[in-house]
Amino acid sequence: MTYPDATVAELLNTHFVPVQLDLTKEPKLADQYQAIWTPNINIVDIRERVIYHSEGWLSPAEYAAMLHIGLGHYALKHKRFDNAIAHFKTVYDHYPQSEFSPEALYYQAVGKYLATHEADQLIQGWSDLRQNYSSSPWAMRTRVA
Repeated sequence: MTYPDATVAELLNTHFVPVQLDLTKEPKLADQYQAIWTPNINIVDIRERVIYHSEGWLSPAEYAAMLHIGLGHYALKHKRFDNAIAHFKTVYDHYPQSEFSPEALYYQAVGKYLATHEADQLIQGWSDLRQNYSSSPWAMRTRVA
C-alpha cells in the first residue's frame, strides 16, 4: 500500500537506494541497525551511518513526510541548509496534519539559524511551532530557560 503510492515511489526512486532485508536471515544487520520491530526504516549515508530512523507502519502520506524529514536531516548534517529548510518546509506545507510536521518546524528553524546565525530566525520558527503544535514534544523542546 505504501511503496506503490506515486509520491512515495517518486521520492524513493529520486533520492534513495531502497534496500529491503529479511532480518531473520541477516541478524548482523538487524543488530547493526538495532531493528527490534518491522517495518524498520533507516536512512543511512554512504558510510552506513544512520541519518534518520523510523519504526512501524506508516501511511503513504506519513511515509512521504518521514522521507522528507530524513532528507532534511541528511542536508543539515552536510551543511546544505537551504536544501534542508526546503525539505522541512515541504513537510509542513504538504502534510500539516502529519506526526512529522512539528519536527519539521523545529528543524526548519534550526536550519534557518544555522544558515544565517540570526537568533530571530530560530525564535520565530520555534514560536510558530509552539503556536501550531503546543502539545507536541517538539514544542516542549523549544522552551529554553
